[in-house]
Amino acid sequence: MLKDNKPIINKPNPSIKKGSIIKKLLNFLDDTLLVFQKENKGKVDTPEKELNQKLSLTFEKCSRDKETGFLFQQETIQKQSKGHSRSVDIGVFKLNGDLENPIYTIEAKRLTTAFSDNRKKEYVSGNNNNKLTGGIERFKHNLHGINLKHSAIVGYVQKENNKYWFKEINKWIMELYNNFWNANDLLINTCGFKNDNIAKFKSTNKKINNTNINLNHYFVNLTN
Repeated sequence: MLKDNKPIINKPNPSIKKGSIIKKLLNFLDDTLLVFQKENKGKVDTPEKELNQKLSLTFEKCSRDKETGFLFQQETIQKQSKGHSRSVDIGVFKLNGDLENPIYTIEAKRLTTAFSDNRKKEYVSGNNNNKLTGGIERFKHNLHGINLKHSAIVGYVQKENNKYWFKEINKWIMELYNNFWNANDLLINTCGFKNDNIAKFKSTNKKINNTNINLNHYFVNLTN
């Protein structure tokens, strides 16, 4: 049974070194997602691509204003060693660094009860093993976040609330339990639901190549 009445409040991720570039980026994401949420309240029917464009532009504008040294590129190609390359919704690059490979990737999914049954679980997984449309699923299959230890998924909450989706998503993950999906894939509450606008979670997910990726999950409540 899932419990959210004993939250972990702002527990630091031991895999992120103090003062690291990833720590700096996560602090920036925390602040900028609040800006995005305020600017997009009420967009409960807006398509994912439109929201992704707005999110990418908000990241880029705030990054330039604050001179963070980060670049945000929408639809960043993730090159595969074999097969077709895929695009992740947003790739993050260092301004004076490698512009071929992102240091962090961000996938985004709508969280709404308006989806049909074959799409409603796309934050976690799709219903077609040949296409792999799920958010967490794509990271686990190494289609997103290639060679990265840290990345994120943003959930646009367009119906219900943050607590509702936290429970639903963990329920969907538990329904997938097998040799590939297990309890380590569950979202861990790191926010205590102290803010109705933004909720933050984390998970450590094993990929198909037996490496791990630490995912930061952000639920952005657009219903407020």
